[in-house]
Amino acid sequence: MKYPVLIQKVAAWKVAVCLLLLANQATAFSLLGPPAPWMLSSNNVIEPGDIGGPMDIGSGYRWNVPVVTYGFDRSFLDYFGSNGVAAVESAIKIINDLPPASQLNLADYPDDTQFFNNQAFEQSLIDLKSQVLILLLEQLGLANSTRYTFVLKQWCDAFNPQIYYLNEPYTSQFDWPDWVYPDFMDRLNFDPVTHAPSSYVDGNLYTAETEAVTGSNFMDVFAVDPVSDSFVAVTAGGLSTGRFYDGLTYDDVGGLAYLFSTNTVNYEQVLPGVSGVSTNASAWVNGAWRPGIDKINFILHSTNPITGEFVRMTNSYTDTYLTNGIMVQQQLQRVIAQPDFLFSVKDLFDGSINSSGVQYARTGTTNWINNSMLNGNQSGEGPGIITPPIKISFGMAGRLAYTFGWQTNDELLEFDYTMTFGSYSGTTNAPVVYPVVQTGTNQMITRMWLTITNASSLIQQCFIWSPTTNYGGVFQFQTSTNFLNWVSLFPVTNDGSITTYYVTQPASAQRFYRMIPQ
Repeated sequence: MKYPVLIQKVAAWKVAVCLLLLANQATAFSLLGPPAPWMLSSNNVIEPGDIGGPMDIGSGYRWNVPVVTYGFDRSFLDYFGSNGVAAVESAIKIINDLPPASQLNLADYPDDTQFFNNQAFEQSLIDLKSQVLILLLEQLGLANSTRYTFVLKQWCDAFNPQIYYLNEPYTSQFDWPDWVYPDFMDRLNFDPVTHAPSSYVDGNLYTAETEAVTGSNFMDVFAVDPVSDSFVAVTAGGLSTGRFYDGLTYDDVGGLAYLFSTNTVNYEQVLPGVSGVSTNASAWVNGAWRPGIDKINFILHSTNPITGEFVRMTNSYTDTYLTNGIMVQQQLQRVIAQPDFLFSVKDLFDGSINSSGVQYARTGTTNWINNSMLNGNQSGEGPGIITPPIKISFGMAGRLAYTFGWQTNDELLEFDYTMTFGSYSGTTNAPVVYPVVQTGTNQMITRMWLTITNASSLIQQCFIWSPTTNYGGVFQFQTSTNFLNWVSLFPVTNDGSITTYYVTQPASAQRFYRMIPQ
């Protein structure tokens, strides 16, 4: 199979190869699964924060039960309150409102569902509902639909532009050699109708550039039209301050339709905790060829009205499988002791500087079950099934402030980057800002990261202030060179979030920091 390729010659230390596949499809989705050995950070397939990697068509991971439960722990309720619960349930409703895959009309879904709220932008807010929607699609088996339009599987020295060379990009084409695909490069984005590889996502055409730099080879995927919105699909995760999604796009729905389609038949076993109902408690089929579940529904996990603890639930459902080419149905039940999806809040700091501003974390794909051997693919990456429990934890990161000593004196705050969660829409209503108002006293946390570099070493040290004070209490974060003359850098408010201050390469020979009540 040959694909047209564009290549631009650049400096000797950097090899740029631009690929432009002229496909007829204008849409595509990507599938998620546990990372394979070839999926490395060095070729940009796996990046920090990823929980899995892209799967080929036919190797996707999916749920094989029609009902899953969700719930909130006390930390989420305290931090986000009832408005936060409503935001999560708004995201869940978008998925619950989808028709069965067998009844879906993809033409009913637009190419772009992302909108902008200026008030939320001015307050540096990230929409909680939209972020939950992105994370739910990931846990339903969909990967980032723009990143995996092109994938660099392994580097080859034949990518040298002295072999394949064009003066002007996007004007002429060479056929890429047959041996490149799929061992060295691959396309893991698929048209929702034909399931063929596609270079489009929700109407935007994408291309890629491979770069060879000393010690690293990687691929960068980007839209051909430089002014297009590159993150229109919800799965692309292009959520910035002030933006929000009000629904799923054509490609998002197309990916779910593929996974849940009754035409997508895989050999699967049922989830742990599933058994036959009383009428066939001892005579029921576990491993079998099963079609997709057609539709998935989220329901709220029941709790004890007195203690608030989650209680054991039993969900009965009709399971469909194939035997000798004939569809057979059986009644099964699933006992669920804890929510399949648990929403939580926690301090996501793990001791590293990069974790100080992390906004969310979630369960990875390591417990997803690979059924490739059961499906006759002895060494494949899938297909498989997604297994609970899944925990989605939102971080407590609040204000992020920066001072760079080499650019100015250490008593000037150069950059204040505060980005917190909120709830907003396309109306003129004021956004809801999180965390919600708390009562009583609690411990507030302020971290300061000091970074010093020289020719031979890098020193990074974290200092922590954690006074206990009433909610809403205000402190001044101050600095001095002599313990006598103190300069206030910024106020710190005890609002339930965590403040982080980064000081890089201080210009002063000695400097002191403190936090005092205002």
